[in-house]
Amino acid sequence: MDSPPAAQPTAPSPVSRLSRALLVAAFIAYAVFLMLHMGAHAGGSDSSGYLNSARLLGHGQTSVAQRIPASLEPKSFDSFTFIPLGFRPMPGARMAPTYPIGLPLALSTLAAISSWQVAPPFVMLVSALASVALMIPLGRAAGLPRGWSVFGALLFAASPLTTFMSLQLMSDIPATALATAAILCAWHSRAQRSWALLAGMGFAISVLIRPSNFLLLAPVAVCLGTDWRRWLLFGAGGLPGAVVQLAYNARAYNDPLSSGYGYGLSTKFSLSVIPATLAHYVQWLPVLLTPVGFFTLVLPWRGRHRRFTWVLTSWIIVIFGFYLSYFHTHETWWYLRFVLPAFPPFLVGGLWVLHLLWVSYGASRFTRPLLKRSLALAAGIVAFLHGAFWHHRLHAASIGQGEFIYPQTMDWARANLPSNAIILTLQTSGALQYYTDYAFIRWDALNADSFARVTAAAMHAHQPIFAILFPHEIEPVLQIHTTGHWTRFDAINHMTIWQWSPERT
Repeated sequence: MDSPPAAQPTAPSPVSRLSRALLVAAFIAYAVFLMLHMGAHAGGSDSSGYLNSARLLGHGQTSVAQRIPASLEPKSFDSFTFIPLGFRPMPGARMAPTYPIGLPLALSTLAAISSWQVAPPFVMLVSALASVALMIPLGRAAGLPRGWSVFGALLFAASPLTTFMSLQLMSDIPATALATAAILCAWHSRAQRSWALLAGMGFAISVLIRPSNFLLLAPVAVCLGTDWRRWLLFGAGGLPGAVVQLAYNARAYNDPLSSGYGYGLSTKFSLSVIPATLAHYVQWLPVLLTPVGFFTLVLPWRGRHRRFTWVLTSWIIVIFGFYLSYFHTHETWWYLRFVLPAFPPFLVGGLWVLHLLWVSYGASRFTRPLLKRSLALAAGIVAFLHGAFWHHRLHAASIGQGEFIYPQTMDWARANLPSNAIILTLQTSGALQYYTDYAFIRWDALNADSFARVTAAAMHAHQPIFAILFPHEIEPVLQIHTTGHWTRFDAINHMTIWQWSPERT
């Protein structure tokens, strides 16, 4: 018997073509929005820490000499006195970055083929777009129709936390994108084993970016199952990343099993903060994820979807559970960035439950295509308005402009301060390390006695003393370091520059 003729592909309908065009247009608009608000600079502890580490890697280094004024004897000061935020002291008056190397490696690699001005915003833009786009195949893996999966991408993109963490140089969005990609690859390996190799590579990179992503081995294990060939491919993909991490640790910290990231980390966890963190989850997750996410709590545990339910559930539990006792998680809304890598399964799980409810109770009542499209449009508008309201309320899109104060202030310092100046700092210490060559001292590591020694040595060496301070730093500096007289020298927006002089006669 002759084989039946192959079915000819049908041309997409005008509505389908319009939907795709609108989706592409929305994605482009989102990319433009991010580019216009991007502020990927060396700023506070995290952003400056990643860029300082990236520049060291670009020079083939893992540590750098502390900038200790020649007139001072470092042994008589606290070990962090000359250490900028994002570094830890090392023997021989050197210092090493405390942050994981995944993001710095990406930055230094891209900077080598472009520039240090291009690499940070480009890495963040690509990470943000990838984390949103990956919501679509994640939804499809759960069995959601394409429209529902696109809606999940909209919910993730419209979250104030997604925007807030996409517009500054932080690891949360890259870690989320790589985690989602790794788990998706692991899931697809059930149909084609070669995906397990890519899953291992993505998993290793995600752990290099954020070590706590190692916990995502739980949902990966659910995906890979008991097939030893999949595990072998997964291990082969992840092995190079493990080698890189061990080699870096050995060189930077003199121990392959040591980590700058974990330096003093054990003190940051306490069972006593769990009630406050749980309350924080309940308060802010409906804002950042919309109430859709909470439908995840009733995911289906029967039938052919049970394994993917385990994937999503284990993904959520290991991340949210790990940071439940973390000291900082409950302190402010944007500290939920720590659990951002678990936002995708939270949203997809909620949409999955809603879709099952729709199929069971709603689809038969709303059969007209126009009515269905109207409902879908209304849902999209509500999600957009929810996100827009909370973006405005939380000033989520302003963080990029806020980060610009750091390079702006450093440009001013290079143009206006003597090259031999000693600068007291804390919040701007990482930016001073990255953008300038000035010697600086952490004011929080000084007391009245040690500050008196600094001023005496500086006067003897004819080195002027300045302080670059955020508003919240002014009072403690002026109160604690009372030897001599502080005069406001200049200001750049809310950043103030002060000059020290001996007591007036």
